[in-house]
Amino acid sequence: MEEIQYKKALVNVLYYQALRKSKSELQNVLFFEEETTDNWTLGQCQIQYVKDQLGYIEGGNFDKELVETWNLVFNEKGE
Repeated sequence: MEEIQYKKALVNVLYYQALRKSKSELQNVLFFEEETTDNWTLGQCQIQYVKDQLGYIEGGNFDKELVETWNLVFNEKGE
């Protein structure tokens, strides 16, 4: 249950991050070609941004940086 709460919190943070971006900014980071997203609304791009970022994180692509940030914030050494 706790894992779901963290995931929901992360989705919330990513969504609010997406709300601060323009459509062109989002298109630059979406995992789709710009031609594909040209006909999408800003809202569709924002939702896809959240899904893309969550998938990227869950795929382990961010693990090293996550550990480094965790250690920085909580003043921990090592992994």
